[in-house]
Amino acid sequence: MDGTGDMGGMMGGASPAPAHNHASHDKYHNSVERLPDGSYRYTHGAYLGHMVPGCFFLAWGAWWALTLYARYVRCLASKRPFRTQAWARLPFGPPRLRSMPLEPFIKVLLPLMGVLGELWLGHDSYRTLYQANGQFVTDNLNDWQHSTMYTCFIASGVVDLLAHFCGAPAGTELAFLCLAFLGEGLLLVFHLKGPSVEILVHLILGLQVFATVLAILAELARPASILAASLRPWLTMLQGAWWIQTAYIMYTGAPQWDPDLMASSMFVPVPFVIITVGIAFAMLCTLLIFKAIAEWRLGRPLSFDGSSGAAGHAHTRLPSDDSAAEGYMGAAYGSNGAGGDLEMSGLVLKTYAADDDRHA
Repeated sequence: MDGTGDMGGMMGGASPAPAHNHASHDKYHNSVERLPDGSYRYTHGAYLGHMVPGCFFLAWGAWWALTLYARYVRCLASKRPFRTQAWARLPFGPPRLRSMPLEPFIKVLLPLMGVLGELWLGHDSYRTLYQANGQFVTDNLNDWQHSTMYTCFIASGVVDLLAHFCGAPAGTELAFLCLAFLGEGLLLVFHLKGPSVEILVHLILGLQVFATVLAILAELARPASILAASLRPWLTMLQGAWWIQTAYIMYTGAPQWDPDLMASSMFVPVPFVIITVGIAFAMLCTLLIFKAIAEWRLGRPLSFDGSSGAAGHAHTRLPSDDSAAEGYMGAAYGSNGAGGDLEMSGLVLKTYAADDDRHA
C-alpha cells in the first residue's frame, strides 16, 4: 500500500501544505550583495529610510534644547524655580500662536505622514502583511516595524493634546513619551540582522534609545534638575545624528565601510563617540551663550546656584506664574512684556511684611 495514500487517509484527505520558501530568509541572512566591480550594496532598507527619521529626531532634539535653555535662563533671571516640561511652546510670535500646543500637533502630523509613506503612498504592496498562504510578507516587515514606531509617537502626541485641553495627572505626558521611546527601542532590538557592521550600528542606536527611556525616568524623578532635563534633548539629537550616520555607513557604498572587513566593524564606535561628545559640548555652549545674552540685556550677572547681583547675595526662589516671568524677561529683552527688575530677595520680602504689619 502506498504510504502517501495512507497518510492522506489519516489526515482526512487534506491537501499537503505548500513547500516553504526560504528565499526571503536568504535575503535577510545574506543581506549584502557583492557587485561585479567589487563594490557592495545592502539588499534591504534604504538611504531615505534612515535619513528621514534622522533629520526628524535631530531637529526635535535641537528644538527641545533651545527652548529648554531659553526657559531655564528666564527662570534664573526672574528667580523662579525651574521645572521640566514634556513639550515646549513657541517662544516667539503672536500670543495666540504661542499659546497653542504646536509641538504636540506636529508630533501627531509628521509621524502620521511617515506611516502613510511606509504603508500607502506609492507602495501598494507594502501595506500587505500576509501572503495568500497566511505567512508574513517578509519584504514588507521593515515598513510595518517603522510604522509601529511612528504610531508610538503619534500616541504620545495625542496624550499631549488631551493633557493640554482636558488635563491629566502630573507626569502623564512624559510617561507616554517614555513609552514611545521604549517601543522604538524594542523594535530596534528585534531589528538586528545582517553582517556585523549593520548589527553594530543598529545596536548602538537601540542602546541610546533605551538610554533616552532612562533619561526621561530621571526627568520624572528630578523635575527641577536642568541636568536631568538636558539628557532627553541630548540623546534625541544623538539618535538623529546616528540615524544619519547609519545611512551613510550602509547605503553610500563607501569602501571603508565594507561589511566584509573587520576594520569596518572596529571603527563603528569611533564616529559615535565623537558625535556624542560634540553634541554635549554644543549644548553646554548654547546654555552659556543664552546666559551671557541675558546678562548683557539685564546688566547684571546670573548664577546657576541661584545667586545674582554684584554682591552675590543669595535669593530665595519663589513660585511665579509664566506670565510674570515672561513679562519680566520681556522688559529685559525689549518686548511688550510689562515689569522691570523683580527683586525677590529675602530682605525685600521682609520689608514688605514689615510694611503690612505697620498698616494692619
